Amino acid sequence: MKKIVIALLVLYALYFAAGVAAIQFGAIERFYFFPYFAIKYKQDRSGYSADGPVLLLRQGYGISKQIIPSKTGYRSVTDTLPPNQPALLTCYPTDSSFFHVSVRASPPTTEPDHYPAPEKMLVVSDIEGNFAGFRLLLTSAGVMDQQYAWRFGRGHLVLVGDFFDRGLNVTECLWLIYKLEQEAEQAGGKVHFILGNHEIMNLMGKLKYVRRKYLVNADSLGLPYESWYAADTELGRWLRTKNVVEKIGSTLFLHGGLSPEVAAHRLSLTAINTLARRGLDRAPGSTPAKGSAEEAITSSQASPDWYRGLVQQTASDDDVGRILQQYQATRMVVGHTPVDKITPLYGNRVVAIDLPHQQNTAQGYMQAVWIEGEAFYTLDNRGNRSPLF
Repeated sequence: MKKIVIALLVLYALYFAAGVAAIQFGAIERFYFFPYFAIKYKQDRSGYSADGPVLLLRQGYGISKQIIPSKTGYRSVTDTLPPNQPALLTCYPTDSSFFHVSVRASPPTTEPDHYPAPEKMLVVSDIEGNFAGFRLLLTSAGVMDQQYAWRFGRGHLVLVGDFFDRGLNVTECLWLIYKLEQEAEQAGGKVHFILGNHEIMNLMGKLKYVRRKYLVNADSLGLPYESWYAADTELGRWLRTKNVVEKIGSTLFLHGGLSPEVAAHRLSLTAINTLARRGLDRAPGSTPAKGSAEEAITSSQASPDWYRGLVQQTASDDDVGRILQQYQATRMVVGHTPVDKITPLYGNRVVAIDLPHQQNTAQGYMQAVWIEGEAFYTLDNRGNRSPLF
């Protein structure tokens, strides 16, 4: 027994040393040395590169600011979009590929938060600016084709938050979602974009996790990064129509999870979403009342976008049962708290899906949840589909 323990300790020491070395040399951005505990790569050498467009909304017209590939590297471009005419933007996820995006003719409206179950759903979270992995997953699952066009028919694509920060293609991911959302609606399908804590931080100007690239690009465009997703930008006003929790069929989808603290306020999903959206543009220096529902939803670790108690299993079985009963749901699907594999918890009543997408993409591998009716599967980009429970 002693030899086994020593061998395990040696193996762990080697694992730890390899992880620290990989972090030091920038081979990976995050190393988990214990469940939920990680060392992060601190040196950020990213800089001026393709980005945008950032579409500023003015009275009757728009101003597009963007950095695009050129023969000599990159160049900054500013265009004024004619008033009252259809606008078409071009997005460059790589130096050699691009896609076009039609700007909505009218302002987006607040999303519903209850939907009947569709015939099929693909569910993914925590892409964090990883456009390559996101594209690999969507094309292999048949959600879109190689030209970035929607091919999922009446299916639903459910994105459970955190497409901002850490990666280097945040803007491109957002415009792709914006594009697919419109095409899905035309086909009878739906894209659900649920806000995570990183969306909310960026909308509120909290830039702790923003990569150096975006600050350099903001300086080059003459537009502070805090303004990129303000309410007077196209992506900013679009994101402000999104929810922090939605119920599709009998399943609740949200980034962190519904906590006992939030559930105790006995609010409807619509009330939770309304308070969360209200918090996005709270006046600087103002804080919600202590112990209020608004504080629980917008300013605490128990909020729907931050709560980790479900995946860390600090919530009790009874807590989970009461929350699901309160919202007449059978389960919750959550991201936010990293797991090595898609993991059912609490007797399949919670499904944790925050995978290490960045590391997986480097190995040519992506995985997400596929749902048909009440049947849950894991689906990867190689076509492997397995029942989850």
